Amino acid sequence: MAITWTKLAYEDDVILNTLLSAKGDIIYASGADTPARLAIGADDHILRVATDIPAWEAIGAPAAHTLNGHDAADGAVDFNLQEATDLIVMTVADEASLPAANVGVGQLCWATGELSLHICTVAV
Repeated sequence: MAITWTKLAYEDDVILNTLLSAKGDIIYASGADTPARLAIGADDHILRVATDIPAWEAIGAPAAHTLNGHDAADGAVDFNLQEATDLIVMTVADEASLPAANVGVGQLCWATGELSLHICTVAV
């Protein structure tokens, strides 16, 4: 049978269990080599950090999210079966001006000269 040695830590080299007083407490460094206790937050609070100090913060109402608050979509936009209101469709002067590149199947284009709507059915 082999002999096993385990090094014991000195009290000054460990974080004592007494630092934590409740289930859910978090240990963080309040300074170099200075452990501190952050008490568990209330229900529906999230952990935030401001100027290197963690703190619990209530979750606020979500901000309004609109498509026009972002760059133009570069892929499919799922409307989740919702109506698209005030939708702008690509427009060209006439049928001869319908784009021949950089379009996708299903893309709509309105020819204002003929007042006709076109849909791309094949894209290469």
